Amino acid sequence: MFLLSRPVVLSLLLQVSSGLPASPQSQKPPLSWASVAIHVTDPDKAGQNYSNDEPDGITARAMSLKDIISEGYNFSVMPFRDDEISGLPGWAKTARYDIIARVDPDDVPAFKKLSDPPMQELIADFTARRPTGEMLMMQSLLQDRFALRVHWESKERSVYALVVAKGGLRIKPAADPKHGELTFDRGHLAGKGVPLSFLASLLALPLEHTVVDKTGTTASYDFYLRFHPLDDPAGKESNDPDIFTAVQEQLGLKLQSTHASVPVLVIDHVDPPTPN
Repeated sequence: MFLLSRPVVLSLLLQVSSGLPASPQSQKPPLSWASVAIHVTDPDKAGQNYSNDEPDGITARAMSLKDIISEGYNFSVMPFRDDEISGLPGWAKTARYDIIARVDPDDVPAFKKLSDPPMQELIADFTARRPTGEMLMMQSLLQDRFALRVHWESKERSVYALVVAKGGLRIKPAADPKHGELTFDRGHLAGKGVPLSFLASLLALPLEHTVVDKTGTTASYDFYLRFHPLDDPAGKESNDPDIFTAVQEQLGLKLQSTHASVPVLVIDHVDPPTPN
């Protein structure tokens, strides 16, 4: 699910909602894994990668357990930040694993469908903080092989609130709100048929900070945003404004620093993986 494993055109992203998801241990996956192999990563092959492009399963290389947990529980294309997850033991932050998980041949068509759902379906699931079928399958893998047990809590965090700027929105209502498209690259963001709640969570990526939608609108929009990345080397020339200025001048929105209660995943128990 992460940006690490997705092309430039992203098919999903929504990170923050005011409500907590259902109990992670109470939901069953739509399919079962036929085989799961987990190995400690060879230090000489440490390039991180996650892929669900295989028709029959997933392949993860050199991923920390925090990143693997993110695949099953985080409503974002990026791994959990440290302020979004608590209770991880030290080894879970540093150990790297290779995982190859496959479904039964008879389940390949169903897996292909649930691993690449329509964007609007994902938006609906993530808005409700409802795990997708693939997320539930990863949760099952983590519970079975790492004895993972978790729960969600609401905790107050420093956030940016996305609000409508003085003068109103400068973006157009979606020409086709039933079909979404999202393109993200360093310093560029374009969307079609995208609700502002979805935009808020995408802005969390370059900001590396939680963004909460406080615009009060559920409509979808088409937009284009160009900005100078915050982490560019000092002194690098650019004619683009910083992201705060760009959001206000180009979109008619504003990012305001505040505090809010947001969902945090709490690790109750986790072990190193059981033998293959």
